[in-house]
Amino acid sequence: MPEAARPIHVVLFGLGALGSLVVRCLAEGYPLIRVVGAVDHDPAKAGRRLADLYPDFAGAGEIVVRASLAEALVDAPAPADLLYHLTESAPERIEGQLLEALAAGLDVLSASEAMFHPALRHADFAARLDAAARANGVTVSGTGINPGFSFDSVPLALARATSGVRRVTITRAIDVTGTGPGDIDHVGYALWPREFEEKIASGRIVGHMGMPESIAAIAERLGLAIDRIEEKWETEVADFPVDSGTPSLGMIEPGRVIGITQTGLGLSGEETVIRMSLIMYYDPERFGIAAADTIEIEGAHHIRASLRPAALSLFGAANVIVNATADVHGAAPGLYDMLEAPLAGTRRGGFRYVLDPAAAARPGAVPLKRVPAA
Repeated sequence: MPEAARPIHVVLFGLGALGSLVVRCLAEGYPLIRVVGAVDHDPAKAGRRLADLYPDFAGAGEIVVRASLAEALVDAPAPADLLYHLTESAPERIEGQLLEALAAGLDVLSASEAMFHPALRHADFAARLDAAARANGVTVSGTGINPGFSFDSVPLALARATSGVRRVTITRAIDVTGTGPGDIDHVGYALWPREFEEKIASGRIVGHMGMPESIAAIAERLGLAIDRIEEKWETEVADFPVDSGTPSLGMIEPGRVIGITQTGLGLSGEETVIRMSLIMYYDPERFGIAAADTIEIEGAHHIRASLRPAALSLFGAANVIVNATADVHGAAPGLYDMLEAPLAGTRRGGFRYVLDPAAAARPGAVPLKRVPAA
């Protein structure tokens, strides 16, 4: 019988809204992933047992949340393999965290939007991470729901069934209720409309950060010629209070931004080759907007697809990250492009099937036996 595969030992870095959902995913049953450490700077969490913060997570063991990665690694009950990086998005705010993990010999899987196709707009940042990862024999990558799934991986998977692609149109309408403070800060929810416009113009807020990267990735993979990417934003307000689902915002008072539509265009001259629209609303159905991901690929075979409801933003991102664990851990050292990963993702069950030699074969039936995943 094959020897069972050893679980990948992971450290959680950041136990905010997204980090907590990663724990929820792991609690659903991933026998080939084992948490051996946790890090959070929040004084309300550092020093507490992970099991006390997440009593439903059987994998918490006796792990204590530490305020630094160095402390967490010293305390780990087994050597760590990989870090889930679940803190912030901006390269200048996360580079030190990523480099520390790489220097400690950990693979890194980051939720930062900037970590998906980072060489497009952050070439020096990407080069430093690649060099550090290679020097330490480890892998660093980033993914999430978008970028990493709805605006790139799913359309590219669908495009496998066609050729001669001429145009791609993707619309994603989502409910952002419960969004964490990091996204609120850079996307611009709950501002006054004029304040939103001023901060977009000044670069103080950037909206959803990964749209140009997704457009470039789609164009590169499908061989679409574009010469620039342009973005624009439209806002929506309500004349009644709207619940943000987030303690830091609470109820959003009338007149503030409760909906943002961000559109990105991949242009060739004046022709739109790629169009991506992200419709981000608190309680969108209250405004007549159905949460959905829709994809249209114009080519030799015209493909139209819809995912209803849309993949959940935070919980979806948590699932995408957890299911990319084995891909990153098994990749070659350096900066890794998640679009190179197999479609199937991390093996969830910890087993595989073989024919059961003890069962009698008969037409129309395939007897199976479960054995540990090698």
